[in-house]
Formats: sequence, C-alpha cells, structure tokens
Amino acid sequence: MSHSIDRIEPATSEVEAAAAVIRSHRSRYLESAKRTESDPRYVEPRRAIETAVEDAERAAGVETPAARDALWSAVFDMKGASAFDWTLAAFHSLSTGDYAMAEARAARALARATNDLGVQAILHQARRGGAADPGFGGRFCDAPFRTIETAPGGDVYFCCPAWLPKPIGNLDTESAGDIWNSDAAKDIRASIHDGSYRYCSRSHCPKLTADTLPETADLSNAKMRAISRTEATELDAMPERLVLSHDKSCNLSCPSCRSELVIARKAEQKRLNALADRVLFPLMGQARRLRMTGSGDPFGSAHFQYVMRRLKDLDNPDLKVDLQTNGVLLTPALWDRLGLEGRVEQMLVSSDAATPETYAILRRGATFEQLMRALTFIAELRRENRIRNFRLDFVVQALNFREMPAFVELAQSLRCDGVKFQMIRNWGTFTPAAFDAANVARRDHAENDAFRAVLDHPALKAPNVEIWGLQR
Repeated sequence: MSHSIDRIEPATSEVEAAAAVIRSHRSRYLESAKRTESDPRYVEPRRAIETAVEDAERAAGVETPAARDALWSAVFDMKGASAFDWTLAAFHSLSTGDYAMAEARAARALARATNDLGVQAILHQARRGGAADPGFGGRFCDAPFRTIETAPGGDVYFCCPAWLPKPIGNLDTESAGDIWNSDAAKDIRASIHDGSYRYCSRSHCPKLTADTLPETADLSNAKMRAISRTEATELDAMPERLVLSHDKSCNLSCPSCRSELVIARKAEQKRLNALADRVLFPLMGQARRLRMTGSGDPFGSAHFQYVMRRLKDLDNPDLKVDLQTNGVLLTPALWDRLGLEGRVEQMLVSSDAATPETYAILRRGATFEQLMRALTFIAELRRENRIRNFRLDFVVQALNFREMPAFVELAQSLRCDGVKFQMIRNWGTFTPAAFDAANVARRDHAENDAFRAVLDHPALKAPNVEIWGLQR
C-alpha cells in the first residue's frame, strides 16, 4: 500500500497510545457484532467505528490532518495489526474523501473479518464515491418470516450466517418458539419492513449483491403480503423452511472451506441426534421444506444420515428435502438405505471444477471419476422425474475461473436445471494474503481482467446460470 511522500512519521508513543485505545474498543465492537438493537450491548457499527477513531486520535494527541493521516498509516502497517485496526484506518480514509485508499484498506480487513458489517459498509460507501447507503425501501425478503438455519454450536439464523450474521437464538439453551420470536428475530424483521436491511450483508447476500429482491407490491404469496402490509415482527406460524447446517462433518477437506478433514466423534453425533429428537423433528412436523447442509456434507455426516433415516417416521408427507452435497458418496444403494425416494426435491452438487486436474486440487479427498459416477446417477434421478431439480455449484477462485464455461457445458451435458457460481469467501482458512491471491474478483487482482473476460463468455449468459456474491 502506498502512502503520501510527505507523510509525517508519528512517534512510537503516539501509535502505542492509539493502539491501546483501539484494543479496548475492539473487544466491545466484537461483543456487539452478534447483537441487535434490542440488546443493551449492541452499538451501531458505524457509530462504534467513528467513536474508536476519535478516541484513538485523542489518545495519540494528533490534531492536524497530516498527523492523523500519518497515525492511521502507522496503525495500518503495525506488526500484528488486526482487522479492526484496518477497519478504523479505512474509515479514516473514507472520512477524508480518499475513497481508493478506503476501499483498499477495507478490502484487506474484510479478507480477515469476512462477516463484519461495519467494514462492509465502509467498503461499499467507498465504492459509491462516499454516497450513503440507499437501502432497499419497497423491497421484501421473506427469509426472516419463513426460514431458520442452524449453525455449528447451536446458533440459529434466518439464513446463511454470511448473508445475515446475526443469530436469533441457540438450540442448546432455548426452545424453538422462543427463538422464532426472540427480540433479535423481531429486530431483524423490523429492518426488512423499514427498508434499511441494516443487519444484512451487502457483500455476500446474493439477492442484495445482484439486486434481485422482489418489490413489495409484487408479492404473490398472500401470507407474505399480509405480513408486509401489517409490518408484523412477531409471528404465530412456525418456520416453513429449515436449513440444517449445524454439523460440519464432511468426507472432503476442500481448501476453500477447511484446512483438514472434519468428522464428528461418536459423542458429538449422539448429542446432535438428541438435539434433533428434541427440537428439530418437531419443527419438521410443521415445515414444508428441509435443506441439508450448508456446513459439510449430508452423506459424509453420520448425524445427517440419522436425520434422513428418521424422516419416514414424520407425520408430514408434504415435507420435501433439498440436499446440498459434494455427491461423491451417493450411490443407488445409499439412496435406498436412507429412504430418500419420493422425499428429495432438489440435488445441489458442488464440484468447483470441470477437469480432473483442477478437481484434484480443489476437492481434496475425492477423484473426478467418483464425481462423474455420482453425477450420472443424479442425472438419472432427474431424467426419471424422481427429483425435480438438479443444479451444479462452483466456488469461483483464481485456480478455476477459466473453467467456468466448461463447467456450464458439463452441466448441460448432464441436463442440469441450473448452475450456480459463488464467489469465494474466507471461512477462516486463508490468511489475508492468501485470500487476496484466491479472490480473483478483486479489482486489483492480477487476473481480474481475464476473469471479467470469462464472465462475458456466451455460456455464462444462459438464463439458468447464476453468479452469487459478485460486485459488478
């Protein structure tokens, strides 16, 4: 990162004084990050960042614009600097109108703190040239009114924690009813009604990044229209959709997701099965849709196999299942053993490659031959109308973006219903530098121009091809 040639070097004592104040603010900021406004520990991210910047400058005794610039350059470059340090430095640049510097600093912070709404707001305001967030007034997202998603550790969200990183409760300590209408749940619903979407990610939510939220006036579902009209935040009906992502067990160790193989031990499997018996199966008895899993693999998890086997015991023939999987463990015998016939609506298969060589690097623990065997079986299920949707998924990164057109062609050869490309995110497996190298969507990435050229390929213009998480 370059700095002005007439930069004034701050004294070591000034930087240390600022750093001490920043550390005290950081702990409160992180404590607030999972809260919403009904919680007294919540502080609006921008206000928390602005206050931390002011207090740090006051502690350092810097008073002139040049001295402040120098202080934040030194803080940004500190050995062992945290994402919060970088966030404050980015906010300083934003406040001075240096939007290019603010964007670069915020991008560095976001590579380490990928779900931080405060740094995301700085990044997007810098990209807008300092203009305020316009919000999404007159638009409607139904997730907080229909869906819950479980996460490792028992936290419950309204959707993917990267898209809306505010838990509404915890399965280990609260009942499903208390979670569904918790104070946090009502705060989030209010943010949809007022159009601010203040708890939602502008960086990761595909509906926000692609601007595809429906207009409130165009809602076709009568229940959602009534909720929108009355601005209801407390709901009588329980969730219609369940997304189970609380077990990270997987048969693969893909580098975009994890650094080693994760398999729940027997004791953990027993605990999760008991949790399903106590909380999840009663919810499934009322739900219409169940998805497994956004955290690992349903076939690589003994716990999720237990859930699938037990579905036949539910008195809910209308419950349909979507399986999000790497696919390689699925065989006709396993399909039958788990009792999936007539239950599964969608198969969403992630593979991240169109060639054996790339697959071997990005999908550690499996071979392209295993993948193709599973895809052939799933294609047969779809061809015989035993499932209603078959989609291939692909996490876009520097190592595979050139295979995006070939991946679409692979999906077409299998007669898939759709293809989803998802821009890579840092789930804690990358250092900031490694993530910068992988994240080809960065505007200053060496291969960004080549990536943008691939996006113009005719294969990617097909109506059933989606690209999630890309800031166009």
